[in-house]
Amino acid sequence: MKLTSLEIKGFKSFGDKVLINFNEGVTSIVGPNGCGKSNVVDAIRWVLGEQSTRMLRSEKMENVIFNGTSGRKQSNLAEVSLSFDNTRNVLPTEFSQVTITRKLYRSGDSEYRLNDVQCRLKDITDLFLDTGIGPDSYSIIELKMIEEILNNKDNSRRSLFEEASGISKYKVRKKQTLSKLKDTETDLSRVEDLLFEIEKNLKTLESQAKKAERFYRLKDQYKEISTELAAFRIHSFRTSLEALQKQEQEQQDEYLRLQTESKKQEAALQEEKRLSLEKEKNLSVQQKATNEYVAGIRQYESEKKLKNEQLKFHQEKESRLQAELSSDKLWMERSRESILQLEKDRDAESGILSGIEQQLSELKARLESLREDHRRSKLTLDEAGAETKRLQEELYQAEKEKDILTIQSEALEQELRRTTNDALEKEEELHAFSSSISALEKQVEEKKRLLQEAEQFEEQLALELRVTEEALKAAGERIAVSGRIRDAKQNEYHLTKSLVDNLEFDPVRRIDEPVQNRVSNGWLPKQGMPS
Repeated sequence: MKLTSLEIKGFKSFGDKVLINFNEGVTSIVGPNGCGKSNVVDAIRWVLGEQSTRMLRSEKMENVIFNGTSGRKQSNLAEVSLSFDNTRNVLPTEFSQVTITRKLYRSGDSEYRLNDVQCRLKDITDLFLDTGIGPDSYSIIELKMIEEILNNKDNSRRSLFEEASGISKYKVRKKQTLSKLKDTETDLSRVEDLLFEIEKNLKTLESQAKKAERFYRLKDQYKEISTELAAFRIHSFRTSLEALQKQEQEQQDEYLRLQTESKKQEAALQEEKRLSLEKEKNLSVQQKATNEYVAGIRQYESEKKLKNEQLKFHQEKESRLQAELSSDKLWMERSRESILQLEKDRDAESGILSGIEQQLSELKARLESLREDHRRSKLTLDEAGAETKRLQEELYQAEKEKDILTIQSEALEQELRRTTNDALEKEEELHAFSSSISALEKQVEEKKRLLQEAEQFEEQLALELRVTEEALKAAGERIAVSGRIRDAKQNEYHLTKSLVDNLEFDPVRRIDEPVQNRVSNGWLPKQGMPS
């Protein structure tokens, strides 16, 4: 048998569901102070059936339920499940995986479960008896228990040895057997008291038996006398029965006549019901048409709201496009000013470039003359070489400045072309915006025309709705009048039927006495009298 897993939910500091698997290599649970290591041990002890709150480090059992935090509400249930591997059949059960569960509700109710089947605490205790696992066994040892074992406090060392040797199981069974024997002795003494009470009541029961015998004898005499009296009464009842049978025949004839009249009234009532059903059908058809008109009106109203929103959106878009158009015009004016300024700068740079080119041509001519002088005279080579070097440096600087000015000129030309292209694109966009605005204005006019048509149709529908409501009101009044007539006929029918069923009459009077005479004599009600 091996402990495989421990599942804790809502127990002490474990507000959320926590699953601890004791796989191969797990030898301990470590952590800082206050992280819940001791609560894990308390959870194992609690699920095994611990009832002492002192052993759970609590004042009352309700405190083991998660009490919540400042940012989380408290839990209403504490639940702990402990699973064991029983492949070696150490536990006396056929399951290879045994899971025990204990639940405690904040209302005070609790339950134990064995493999998700509700059971008693005694069943769990008997299951783990003599396995070394229990709430008070030494398979769960706290720090203070080690000190108690060493000091042999309350014979704790003896309990440890007895549990290790397997004696504790028999001691528990001995204690249970002695308790049963004591209960049996108490029941035996109670039985003796009951026997004494029964013997004491025997004389009273004998006198009651004699009274019962006398009662049965008198009862037989009463039966004989009652039989004679019944025979005399039957003879008198037969005479009365013959008279009543004659009277019954007369009443039967009257009943048939009233039944015929009732059937005629029922036929008239069925005709009224048929007419009422036809009127109700017409009313339902009109009501359906009215509902369709109302639905159409609501649909037109929703379309009207949608068109208004679209119109509002287009107006906002038009104002936004106008603002963008004005900003684009301003930007185009600024671009034109920039183009003019760049053209001015290009002209100035062109003048400087032409001057530099003229200087360069002069320097080149001078260089050629100097080279002729150099070929003519080698005597003045050193002076001419220094002058040539100086002139070459000036030439390099001039060519360098020329290249820079050329690059700047090309950049200015590209900027000018890009600015021109942007201006053309803006003009095209402006033209497209103008076209969109004109199209939107046409759409707005079309929507206004559709809105006017919808309003006219809505007024027409409202007029038709009022006419239909007036027709429905008139039909309802006719139906109410028909219902009142039907109720009157039905009440008249029920009253006639009740008169036929009950036939309250004076047996001294003749049954064939006219109905009008019976009404005048007061023993038949005037209301509901058949005509």
